[in-house]
Amino acid sequence: MTDTERQWGILLLSFGGPARLEEIPAFLRNLMKREPPAQVEAEVTERYRQLGGGSPLPETTRRQGALLQQALSRRGHRWPTGVGMAYAQPSIEEAVLEMADRGVTDLVLLSLAPYRSTVSTDEYEAAALAAIAAQASQMRGHLAGDWFAHPRYIEALCERIQASFADLPPQGRDDVPILFTAHSLPLRMIEAGDPYVHQIETTIRAIDARIGPLNWRLAFQSRSLAANEPWLSPSAESVIEEVRAQGHTALLVDPIGFVSDHLETLHDNDIEQREKAHQLGLDFHRVACLNDSPRFIEALVEIVEGVVERVENSDG
Repeated sequence: MTDTERQWGILLLSFGGPARLEEIPAFLRNLMKREPPAQVEAEVTERYRQLGGGSPLPETTRRQGALLQQALSRRGHRWPTGVGMAYAQPSIEEAVLEMADRGVTDLVLLSLAPYRSTVSTDEYEAAALAAIAAQASQMRGHLAGDWFAHPRYIEALCERIQASFADLPPQGRDDVPILFTAHSLPLRMIEAGDPYVHQIETTIRAIDARIGPLNWRLAFQSRSLAANEPWLSPSAESVIEEVRAQGHTALLVDPIGFVSDHLETLHDNDIEQREKAHQLGLDFHRVACLNDSPRFIEALVEIVEGVVERVENSDG
């Protein structure tokens, strides 16, 4: 295919979530791949009600896509950019169809899950590639791959942490414990070779090398309400207790496992963990998610450009 025949497109792949309470039952069925227990549905509904009635994640993802397209356009790239979500609209399959309708021949598939796992990036990519294969067009899909150590991503995370430092009391700021958190997963996935934990730790070490040394810990949060097997540990709650037992009076939590605010950050971090810390006498602070951070958008631009350059060079 010649350059004049090629039309690039970008598809951001995301988790999604229910934008309204009415969407929760279908969301849970898709997520759990079975009818959700009534108690689980009731608990999840109550959590979203506390957030105002839905998840901000779908809208945030659409905004990230729009900002990415604008940034690419400023660099001279006229590449349509869309979003496809595993558990919200538009679905990954619908987004691929739209790109085909727009004449895209080469589609960059970029997962917004920064750390690869069986139930995030692997699933998103598989769904997108299957949807592309089902098209009558000759569209090709190109995986962006893992970007947990991308320099601009690390810079974006460091900027958010340093902004949080400014909100801490000057006394003891240098030694305040930083609790990095990520979504817990069934332990069997890690034991089977899932790189999730290794990638998170690699990112944290890169942050520490850039702005450290930091007094950091890693813990896992948001274990499924329907979990019936061992999941990753330690839990965020247990580490919060440990921090207080060590005599600390303040704690900075960074939900590094997520690039956008959603239920796990706005409820599990900002409500449950904050309440836990306050009950123990800890001053609780939380690092803001990247959301539409300009530095994060820069990272996405460079990731996309890297994929396009690699493919065009390999095609000769």
